[in-house]
Amino acid sequence: MTSIAIRVLAAVLGALCMPGTYALEPINRGALVAKPSVDLRFGLQQGSGINFGYGAFDHPGETNRTSLSASIEPRLKLKWALDASELYGAISVAAAATDLDGEIAGTFARSGDAAIDTDEAHVGWRNERFDFSVGAQDFTVGDGLLIADGNFDTGAEDGNFWVVPFNAWRNSAIFKANTEPVRADVFWLRSDRDFGDARVTGINLETNVRPELGKLGIMYLEILEGDRLNLDGLNVWDMRMSDVHVPRVPNLLLFGEVVRQVGQDVDNQRENDALGWHLEAQYHFPEILWTPTFTFRYARFSGDEADTPENEEYRGMFYTFYKREWDTWYMGEIASEYHLFNSNQITKMYKFEVVPRENWVVTLYYYRHDLEEPQYLGIPVSQEDWADEVNLGVEYFRGHTFYGYAGIVWSTPDTAAREVFGSDDDFTVLQTWLSYTF
Repeated sequence: MTSIAIRVLAAVLGALCMPGTYALEPINRGALVAKPSVDLRFGLQQGSGINFGYGAFDHPGETNRTSLSASIEPRLKLKWALDASELYGAISVAAAATDLDGEIAGTFARSGDAAIDTDEAHVGWRNERFDFSVGAQDFTVGDGLLIADGNFDTGAEDGNFWVVPFNAWRNSAIFKANTEPVRADVFWLRSDRDFGDARVTGINLETNVRPELGKLGIMYLEILEGDRLNLDGLNVWDMRMSDVHVPRVPNLLLFGEVVRQVGQDVDNQRENDALGWHLEAQYHFPEILWTPTFTFRYARFSGDEADTPENEEYRGMFYTFYKREWDTWYMGEIASEYHLFNSNQITKMYKFEVVPRENWVVTLYYYRHDLEEPQYLGIPVSQEDWADEVNLGVEYFRGHTFYGYAGIVWSTPDTAAREVFGSDDDFTVLQTWLSYTF
C-alpha cells in the first residue's frame, strides 16, 4: 500500500469512528461568509463467483475478492453579499485510495491505487433570477441520465472507483435563468480524462409551474471533443418528465425520459442513430405499516445492429449513481457497475421499499437484464438474455451528516453472459458504503 493510501484510509476510518455529531461552523466576516466542511467516504466489498466464474478481469481465475475504498475531501464554500445579489465560490481537494485485493471486477481500480487532486474550484454570481458561474463544479440536469457526473472515477486517475471520490466537471461555464413558468440552463462543460476530455455544450429548458404537475424538460447538447467512448460528434435530443401526478390517483408518480443520439461519429465516420428511453411508475401506500412503495421501471438503450452502416449503439454518457435514490442510473449493483453500462441494454426493475423506522429504509430489487442486440461490446452472442439479479439494501440517514448503506447482491447468468464469460457461476457481493460530512 502506498503512503498516500495509508493516510487516506487512516483519516477516513478515524473520522468515521468519532462519537456523536460534529460540524464545522461557518465563519462570518461582515459581508463574507466562509463555510468549511469535510466529506469522508468508505466502502468495503466482498465478492465471490466474480464475473460469473471467469474471475477478475485483471486476474482471470481469481473468483473471490475483498475490496476497500476510501476518500476524504475538505471543502471551503464562500459567499460575499452584494446589493440584491451575491458572489460565491468553492474549492475542494479530494484524496482517495483502493486497498486489499483491488476493485471487485478488476476493471477500474487496482490495489494500491491512490490520488490527490482538486475537485471543485469555481466562482460565480447570482441573484433571485439569474446565476452565472465558471470553473470546476457539480452540475446535473434532470435526474442525471445524461448530464451529472463529469468525472468517471478510476483508480489510475482518481484513486478508486466505488465510493466516487471526484464528482465535479473539470471545467465549465454555466448560465441559469430561474424564470417562470420555464427556467433554463445554458452550459459548456469539460469532462475528466477518463471520459476522453470531452467538451459538451447545450441548453436545457424545464417547467416549474406547479409541483403537482411534476416537471417537464427538454434539452439539446453536442459533444465537440472527446477521444474515448465514441462520444465525439454526438448530437443529443432529450425529453423527460419527473414527479408527474396522475389525476385521481394521488399516490402514483410517473417518471420518464427519451433520448435521441444522432450526428457523425468522429472516430469511425459512421452516422449515429441511437435511442434510449425509460418509463417508471411509483406507487406509495401511506396507510400501510412501514409505508411501502412499489416501483416498476422499464429501460431500453439501443445496441448496434450488425447489418446497417449506421451506429445504433446508445452511449451511456455522464450519468450519476444517486440522484433520486441509490438505484437511479446504476441499475443493478452487478450488471450496472461491471458489465452493462446503459448501452445495448434492456432492464426491467421491480423495487419494493419500506421504512420500518424513522431514518431507516429497506429495499428489495429484482432486475431482469437483456441485451438489445445479440452482441456484447462487439462480440456476437446467440441470444439476448443476459442475467437475473436480486439486490437487498438497508440505508440509514442522519440528516445531511451521515449516510450508511449495507447490502447483499446476487446475479445468475443467462445464455449471453455464459457465452461471453465461458462460465455460469452465480456472482455475489456483500458490501457497505458510508459517508460522513462535518
